[in-house]
Amino acid sequence: MKCRFLILAFVLTLSFGIGTGFDISCFPVEAAETTITMFVPDTDWPPYLMDNPEYPDGGVFVEILRAVAAPLGHSVKTIPLPNQRGWMMLENGSVDVHAKAIEWVPNAEDFLWTEPFMQSEDVLLYPTDKPLEYSSPQKLYGKSIATIKGFIYPVFEPHFGPNKIERIDVTSPYAMLELLTLGRADAALVNRVETQWLMRNKPELNPNRFILDDTPCDSASYRFAFTRKGHWQPFIKEFNKTLKTMQKDGRLQAILDKYR
Repeated sequence: MKCRFLILAFVLTLSFGIGTGFDISCFPVEAAETTITMFVPDTDWPPYLMDNPEYPDGGVFVEILRAVAAPLGHSVKTIPLPNQRGWMMLENGSVDVHAKAIEWVPNAEDFLWTEPFMQSEDVLLYPTDKPLEYSSPQKLYGKSIATIKGFIYPVFEPHFGPNKIERIDVTSPYAMLELLTLGRADAALVNRVETQWLMRNKPELNPNRFILDDTPCDSASYRFAFTRKGHWQPFIKEFNKTLKTMQKDGRLQAILDKYR
């Protein structure tokens, strides 16, 4: 009997609300968390992206994205994809976001970009016993430089070729170091953060054998590129506000320092 009374009371209350225009939507409803799907390369790229139990967030890119997105009610999951396929899926909205420098994307206008969250610097690495003095690409004419196959180096592209800089493509930073050790390349064009992380965390590389030049050859700012499919513009606006706050209060720098 009590159960029937409660049901009747609920029905009457609901009918009253509908009949009088009473807005039951004013009652708070817990919002469901939204998941952001981030496409990442299908290979490790420490410290940016990596499968390492010491870094459960999966690298600096994913940790920063999670740190900014969490207060906005968004979680992050990653999906490893070949690069070309990943960009196609980002363009058609099958995935939501990727980390990249806008300068490196030919069709950058096809995506929505956040404000920058960290710098990328290309620098020269050379053997300690054979140092170079870098001031411009022209100063390297006649030299051989180890590079990563498929990578674009905007400052150097016009200077690779006969009677200029010999470009030697390899598939990993470890192969670059091997070329330097064997004397088959005069220098390697490396990412500063990646190389600093490797030298600190891989003592077997004998970092004292190498010098990391202080002068950047080129630099760009990493941002998050969101798909234009969907409704990400309002989120990106709030994302940028939270990112700016993290830059001011030191939380962003604290994350970056973990990966130096």
